[in-house]
Amino acid sequence: MSLIDTGWAAWLPFELTAALEALAGGAPARRAFRQQLAAERDDASRERWERFRLVAPSRVDVPIDGEGLDEDECYALLEGLGLVAGTPPRAVQPEAVELVLTLDEDERRELDAIRSARDLGSTSTPTDALPSLKASFGGGDVGRNDPCPCGSGQKFKKCHGR
Repeated sequence: MSLIDTGWAAWLPFELTAALEALAGGAPARRAFRQQLAAERDDASRERWERFRLVAPSRVDVPIDGEGLDEDECYALLEGLGLVAGTPPRAVQPEAVELVLTLDEDERRELDAIRSARDLGSTSTPTDALPSLKASFGGGDVGRNDPCPCGSGQKFKKCHGR
């Protein structure tokens, strides 16, 4: 199972992604990781860090803004997430995570945009383009774990509830 399969790829800050690449990459990857930690952070990095803080498990002590992280702190965060282990740190086979968030409509649209950018090869239909399930299936509320009213046999959260 790769990092992408676990659900973390879209949420890990760039510093932590670089740390994982450094473990697998050798001297050039480690050098790039150190350079990234020393470089000035841009708005995209700060924004990604903020999203990561929202989804990180409560057992992991995530710094407020991620400024001034060093290598050991990055690997400690990755160890808390179950993505590395040992001394020196080594990548481990990650477990899948289910990220459960309460999002308002604007946040849901942003999450859909992130997902669609990540899944460039995907042929799935964006959520906004799907017809309303309430209108199509009698107007009743459909719970996340209920069978999808489209008849696919999957749970709503895995089918039209994305």
